[in-house]
Amino acid sequence: MPVKTIYLLRHGHRLGWILDHRSGTYTPASHVRFPTGIATDPPLASHGVKQAQETAVRMVPLLTSAAEEGKLRIYSSLYYRCLETLKPTVEGLKRAGWPGKVRGERGVGEWFGQAWFSHPGPEKANVLSENFLPWLDGEYKSRITPPEKGETIEELHDRIARAFEQIIAGLDEESAANGEDLTLLVSGHAAPIICSGRVLTGHKPSDWAEEDFRCFTCGISKFTRRSEAVKDVRYEGAQTQISEPWWSYEGIAGGWDCIENSSCEHLSSGEERGWHFNGDESFNVHVGLLNESAKSGQAAQSGSNAPRDRL
Repeated sequence: MPVKTIYLLRHGHRLGWILDHRSGTYTPASHVRFPTGIATDPPLASHGVKQAQETAVRMVPLLTSAAEEGKLRIYSSLYYRCLETLKPTVEGLKRAGWPGKVRGERGVGEWFGQAWFSHPGPEKANVLSENFLPWLDGEYKSRITPPEKGETIEELHDRIARAFEQIIAGLDEESAANGEDLTLLVSGHAAPIICSGRVLTGHKPSDWAEEDFRCFTCGISKFTRRSEAVKDVRYEGAQTQISEPWWSYEGIAGGWDCIENSSCEHLSSGEERGWHFNGDESFNVHVGLLNESAKSGQAAQSGSNAPRDRL
């Protein structure tokens, strides 16, 4: 039962946070209490809740057949906004008889630029499952963990490639005996979704800022598999080293074709909150001293807000 179809869903419009990069301190940008109490883990704004509900109206009928037949797998970033976006869809699929649980995978989680301080991670899966989302698999262990002090854009692409290599290879192996096709839905964030499109198709742009794969809030992207051949991967501890760079072949796991690129036809407000890369967004600022990237104006931010808001 190889994975044949992948849907990528960006989370809905969320509440925000503020970062003082001089102290490395994150604080919520509103007086609304965040469910997990983590400053970088806000819930959806009311508009985002509406987007998630509208998304379910499209996704539930689309996925019901696969759900009923046990051919659906759902993965998500563990940040609350991504899981909350999935909630109406998962609840609708549960009513349709889906027996599965959502697997929280940190490997497809949010991107934070390199910093001298540690960025807060999401809540643990078992805590989220016990207190908020009973359909989340509290026992699943993420295959990839992002570095606490952030990543460059190139490192993010490599992380997403490793995550999808492992997810797809694991699902192919998990279901090989059944001989049927699997559908995979992944809920995530703007930057990782752009990277996902690139590593799945094998497209490495000459400029990271190229607007090739889009990522509107609650936009839906669809990819279909070209081949079942999975690229060899090598395991070293908890991480995976890909034997060749992801761009040296035509997409991971045999390569994928993009059929839909952040479609928003199901949303009453259409395309909103599009985003693209614009430098590494690093925070190598300490005690008022800017690093070289900040001096050149390419990456580090001199204000107190998070870089180029990805709400």
